[in-house]
Amino acid sequence: MLELLHQAIAPVNFVFTLLLGLCLLYWISVIVGALDLGTFDVDFDVDVDVDVDVDVDVDVDADTDASGAGALASALHFFNFGKLPFMVIFSILILSMWILSILGNYYLGHGSWITALLLLMPILFVSLVITKILTSPLIPLFKDFGKGKEAVRYIGKQCKVILPPTQTRIGQGEVKLEGNVLRINIQLMEDGEPLKIDDLAVIVEEIKEKKIFLVDKI
Repeated sequence: MLELLHQAIAPVNFVFTLLLGLCLLYWISVIVGALDLGTFDVDFDVDVDVDVDVDVDVDVDADTDASGAGALASALHFFNFGKLPFMVIFSILILSMWILSILGNYYLGHGSWITALLLLMPILFVSLVITKILTSPLIPLFKDFGKGKEAVRYIGKQCKVILPPTQTRIGQGEVKLEGNVLRINIQLMEDGEPLKIDDLAVIVEEIKEKKIFLVDKI
């Protein structure tokens, strides 16, 4: 155990250890309700349609950039990014890279930065393959992830405060709809009364780009 700890905090492995620690902190926050499963979700759908009417050279450059973006999006999609919550895939990827980095640098690198850099790309590729294998069975479980919130019109509905918000800090609330309980990110209106846990609030406004709902005390 002490040897594992020594390898984990070794300079050549410390970045992966730090990222793994952040992932662990995230999942603890999800369990206690401080963060939502989709808090750090990223949209990996890339629109590669380009409409340029300037000249041939510009068209070629634009098409090249679009093709590159499309290839990247296709690669990410192949490894299941966009099919599952981002942090599910990212956590498994980082855990795989952490394990491979520890093993590779222990048996091959012996703390050498040169070896660590040479191992970086193979570790990333192998970890992506492992991540795809481990996450593929989870896709059916998350096929409707995020769709429930988008189909609901929240404005005017009541929510129960789970994590009290302020005018500057995001909290969380629960909305009951047809027997289901949906959890959303909430923030207090500028002139709203302070809220505490289990208070009832009314949803007044939505900040779509941040996926936050402004609420006021009932």
